[in-house]
Amino acid sequence: RAAARGFGGPWSAQAQALEELRIAVDRAEAEGDSVDTLRGRLEELDQELRKVHRVTIRAAASGQVVATVRARPADKVAVLREAVLQELGDEGSCASLRFIFGTKVLDLGETIEGAGLACEDEVQLFQTPLRCLTASFDGTARLWLASSCGAAPAAEPLVFQHESPVLDASLSPDGALVMTVAAGSEGRLWCATRGELVARLAGEVMSAEFSPDGASIVGASSGGTACIWRTASGECSLRLAGHEDDVKSATFSPGGELVATGSCDCSSGIWCAKSGRRLRLLVGHCDVVRSTAFSPCGELLVTASMDATARLWNISTGACLNVFAGHAKALSNVTFSSDGLGILTASFDGTARVWDAETGASTLEIVADNSVVNSATLSPDGRYVLVASASEELKLYSAATGECVLALEGHEDWVRSAAFSADGALICSGSYDAGVRLWNVATGECMRTLDGHCGAIVAVGVAS
Repeated sequence: RAAARGFGGPWSAQAQALEELRIAVDRAEAEGDSVDTLRGRLEELDQELRKVHRVTIRAAASGQVVATVRARPADKVAVLREAVLQELGDEGSCASLRFIFGTKVLDLGETIEGAGLACEDEVQLFQTPLRCLTASFDGTARLWLASSCGAAPAAEPLVFQHESPVLDASLSPDGALVMTVAAGSEGRLWCATRGELVARLAGEVMSAEFSPDGASIVGASSGGTACIWRTASGECSLRLAGHEDDVKSATFSPGGELVATGSCDCSSGIWCAKSGRRLRLLVGHCDVVRSTAFSPCGELLVTASMDATARLWNISTGACLNVFAGHAKALSNVTFSSDGLGILTASFDGTARVWDAETGASTLEIVADNSVVNSATLSPDGRYVLVASASEELKLYSAATGECVLALEGHEDWVRSAAFSADGALICSGSYDAGVRLWNVATGECMRTLDGHCGAIVAVGVAS
């Protein structure tokens, strides 16, 4: 089943060019013409092709060879994933793929050379089943096993029951717990393997997210405050007080040392997650700050406001570095690209925009169907923007050109929420039709429909 593959186009193009040059050299020599120029070019191409590495991918569980890849030193490790997906099809898309070289987990974004791979090296492939978590107005969250893609019936999901609509759900970093937030400001923690209720978050919970280590939870609470809860007990360990109006969002920094808040008082706060002390007050917006996001390096913060702008801040100094202006109405969400160079905003004006974080320039505008953006998400590699709008179609756009590269059809009502798997190979979508669908990004095919909810799906997530 395994096959040798050359990816990225340039390798096969160079091989063809080399063969054509060899034929041209032979013809020129036969006719007695000068071949110095052709021979020089032939030697250059020959040297280039000699740099191509042959890497074998072997399944860690079975020891079988899954694929053999030809790649240049400058190619990304992601070519290994592409090879596996071509060999395994939907089976590969429904699993988290990790590549191990020696004792190192390879980063898909680094180069073959940077990963230390040489010709004839082997990497181990570890496959972990993916799980999809969904939240619905039917009063439940459900945890599905995505690895059941194919013709066989989907396995029954774990169901987490509330007495009111569930607004959000998330998995802990270690995958052991599910957290749900329901209407009525209620937060609960559940066992992700048995479905049992583990703890209730104390007080009012408007939003909630896990810390990077999973030991704490932060979220918006009542009285103009945010809270930090202990995951083990659900008790509030710190109350972040200082805003003059309701807190709309709260998020941890990548390292978990800081918390950023956005408030109806038009400001954002930077807080010490250990002491609860406010370190910075970021003032500049003239309307509610709805969303905040840290850069991957943790040194910058971007805020999105109902004043139709986003702002970029230096966390250490509190200085505003850029104002991203161009939307015609309030912003609903903001996020960084995985490399920290780009920023994605979604607005009630029916558009999503990609911005250059350094210059503040808008590099792309996407107009959503029927001028409604229900959700906008960047792919893990930053190449695509996934937009759910006032349409039954879910659309995938090139982040470089704005071209619609995939239109995913199948839902019977507007798509409300969508998310990528960590490797970007799979998309999970939820709709007002109460349906959940899993899509293969490479082919655009719907691999599985997950039925069971009886109300609109308002949040989805994919994790291993």
